[in-house]
This record gives sequence, C-alpha cells and structure tokens, in this order.
Amino acid sequence: MNGAEAHGERFAVSSGCAEATAVALECLRGGGNVVDAAIAGSAVLCVVLPQAATIGGDLFAIVKMGDAAAAVNATGRAPRSASTAAYKARGLRLVPAHGPLSIQTPGLVAGWEAMAQRWGSRSLGELLAPAIGYARNGFPVGVRLARCIEEARATFEGIAGWRDTFFAAGRPLMQGERFVQEPLARTLAAVAAEGARGFYTGAVARDLARSVQDAGGLLTEEDLACVSAGIAAPLAMRYRGLEVLTQPPISQGVVLLRALGLLAERAAEPRRMEPADLWVHAAGALRQAFDERLTLLGDGADALRRAHDMLAGRGAARSRTPAFARTGQETTTLSIVDGAGNAVSTIQSVFADLGSGVVARESGVLFNNRLSAFFLDKRHPNHLAPGRRTMHTLHSFIARDAQGVRWAGASPGGDDQPQVNLQVLARLADLGETPLQAVTAARWALTPGTSPEDVAAGRGAGVKCEPGLPEAIVAALAAAGNGPRRLESTDIGSANLVGRGERSRVSAWCDGRREGAVAAF
Repeated sequence: MNGAEAHGERFAVSSGCAEATAVALECLRGGGNVVDAAIAGSAVLCVVLPQAATIGGDLFAIVKMGDAAAAVNATGRAPRSASTAAYKARGLRLVPAHGPLSIQTPGLVAGWEAMAQRWGSRSLGELLAPAIGYARNGFPVGVRLARCIEEARATFEGIAGWRDTFFAAGRPLMQGERFVQEPLARTLAAVAAEGARGFYTGAVARDLARSVQDAGGLLTEEDLACVSAGIAAPLAMRYRGLEVLTQPPISQGVVLLRALGLLAERAAEPRRMEPADLWVHAAGALRQAFDERLTLLGDGADALRRAHDMLAGRGAARSRTPAFARTGQETTTLSIVDGAGNAVSTIQSVFADLGSGVVARESGVLFNNRLSAFFLDKRHPNHLAPGRRTMHTLHSFIARDAQGVRWAGASPGGDDQPQVNLQVLARLADLGETPLQAVTAARWALTPGTSPEDVAAGRGAGVKCEPGLPEAIVAALAAAGNGPRRLESTDIGSANLVGRGERSRVSAWCDGRREGAVAAF
C-alpha cells in the first residue's frame, strides 16, 4: 500500500483531499491558527467530496490549544415530528436508508461557528472564501465521487434535486469533469456573511425545509432554528505511556478507548508476542467493546456516566443482539499540528455514500441520511424519538505523551473507524513501526454491523482481511472464531495522522486507500 508523508518545522496537515490540505496550509502560512485552518479545510471537503461530507451533514473535532483540550459535537437531531409511530404509520419496519425520510437536521455549520468563536483568529468570511471559490468555479471530479455517482444512479435519480446536481447533459458526472455548484456557493456565501444563522434561519432555512417537505420528509424551519454545537471535555484513556483523547457520547470514540484498555490488559508485553497473537487479542478487545457499547447508545442525560463506567469495566451490560462492526460509510477527515504543540483532528460525514440523495433546490445542499441509524423499536437504546440524536461511529483522537501532542488522527469508514485507529496506534506504540508503516499496513476488520438492517438480517460474525495481511494473522484470527473473508482491494478505512516527526518538528502521514493528501512547512 502506497502512502505519503511530509515534514516541516511549523505546521503539518493531513486531510481527505489535496484541495483541502492545500487550503489549510495556505491559511496557516497566512497567519491563521490550527483551528482556522481546520475550518477552512473542512469547508473545502464539503465541496470537493460530497459523497463523504457536505454542509448537510455532521462534524466532530478534538482540539488541543495551549494546555487545554476539548471535544466538539456538531451533530443534528431527529425532526420534531419524527417518531417511531409516525414511521410505523407509513408501514415501515426500518427508517429508509435514503430519501427524504432519512434526513435529520445538519449540525456541521454550527460546529464551524462554535470552533471559530472559541478558538479562531480569522472571520468565517475569510475562512470560507476558498470553498466558495471551488463551488463557484468548479473542480475536477475525483475517482471516488465519480464511482459513487454512477453506483447511486439507479437509486437516486428520481430523488428531488439529484439530477440537477450530479448529472451533466443527461448523464452522470465522470472522473475529471469540472463540477460547478453555484447554488452551494451562494449558501456558503450566506454563512460567510451571517455566520450559522445564515444557514439555520432565513432564506436558506426556508429552502432546506421546503425542499425536504416537498420530497416527503419531515424537516421544518423550527427544527433548523434549534440546531447548536456543543463543546465538552474529551474522554481520556492511558495506553502504553500515552494519554489518548477522543469525543464523548454520542460519539462512539469510547469504543476505541475501551478496546485499547482491554488490549493493554490482555497483551501486557506486546513486543514479546508474535504479531498474530497481538491482533487476536486486539480483535477480542474490539469485539467486547462493540458488544458493550449498547450500554451507551442513544441520546440521554446519563450517557457520559455510562461511558465512564464502560471504560472502567463497571457494570457494562452485554448486548442483546450481535454487535459487530458495520462498514462502508462515507466520511472524511482532517488533522493539523503545529510546532507549538497545538493540534486539531476533525471527522465529518453525510453518513452513507452521497447521504440521502436529496438536494435542496435553491441552496444546493445535499442532505445526510443519518436518521437511518435509528431503530423503530422503543426497547432499543438507539430508538427514534423527536429531537433525539442518534449514535455516531464518528470520532477522532489526539495522543499525548510527557512532551505534549505525539499524534493526532482519524479514519473514515463506519465501524471500521475504531478498528483502524486501534491498529494504527498499536503499530506505533506496541510494534514500534514508523507512522508511514502504521498507516499503510494491511488491515483487518470485524464484520458485520449493528445498524438496523444488519440486526434484522441476523448476519453472523466474521473478519474481513485486506490483501497483503500475513497468512499467520489471517489463520490466527480464524482460529479465534472469526470467519475470514479476503478482500480483493485495500479498502478498510483510510488513515490520516499528524504529529512530532523523527526528522522534523512536525510531520503528516496518510495512506493511499482514498484521495488523502499531506503537506508541511
């Protein structure tokens, strides 16, 4: 697996596409701080990678500025009229996987404003200017976007706004073609001028609500006016001399921390073990963490307490249903570190490939399909209810040692996320691999998932293995009860990582599984 690395003395950036990395680096060169650059890069990701992230989706971030660290939760909620009864009255057993009834309020723009107000040194107008330029002037369609559009054609071409946005001359946009999004440029300009209220109120909000309702969905202007982002203390776990920080619930970052804690107990001296044995212990730790996570699924006042109980191994109830990892969800990431030890790692998503498929008529916003993660069973911890936030696999991390930030990073890919992050951290801390080796190495991931459709299907446990994963590891995972499935390509998540370099003050790394890019100076 190919990868990329960059080394510098002042700043290092790793993100999901070359355009976002370049914009973030230019912001830093112009005097912006790491949060300024993260907002500027995030906005570009929302334009250039709509299969993965849009301003109609959600964002999480972990931020370390000065001596303090904080977690940002910029996620939406179910519309006020979205109830299990309302969906069952339509004859539905599950929330639809796409379309207007899969849409919740988008939280990402509220996250930009919260981050800018707390840590930013530049105006949103300045930070969003590059993204507005990409939306207005266009950019070449990337390979993953082109593939997602073609694969979604049969499913989405009848959905409101889809054809006007993703078809040119009566056919899907193709790789290398210029993709112009003038309506989206106008919406981003409204946010640049008015802040989050330019998105959640006024003309844009009216168009968002009307577009969803006309398509048959439930979103209202009142729902949008209530959106806000939260900033809280991160969750933390000690692992091999590192303090690993991630987002608290409703993020599933606690799965990563719990699995790391279990792995530390089960493999106390990893460098005296065969790698295959380490990964068997890691798979067992992840399986238990996934199994326990139903103790914190759902949006409740005691979710944080339950997460801390889970990390401490206190009374974590085991799942009543198979709780393995769901994969294949489109997401993208961006991580930045500076020479002073400040860092930010963001992860943002429209949930599945191209989200709901619904695009607002006048504002050009592609909506998420995040409501499809809810269950229509009030007995389930993650059941649908008005104003409720669904569980998120989204999380990123910062790992600190005695000298400060050592690494920061994230990975897309649904429930592959904690598995990729654990394998990267274990390769760094347990096996002593270089960061480039850690992010590019062949991976494995437990399957299937805890989504409503996975649970309904009753699929059994297994493990998927990328090409190049040593046969000894595949055999050991199989012997431990994981039915192996060999993949034809290396497509388990994608890792971006920044941190202190061996040859420089700061460095950035990424693998070649997706369209990631790194830069430093």
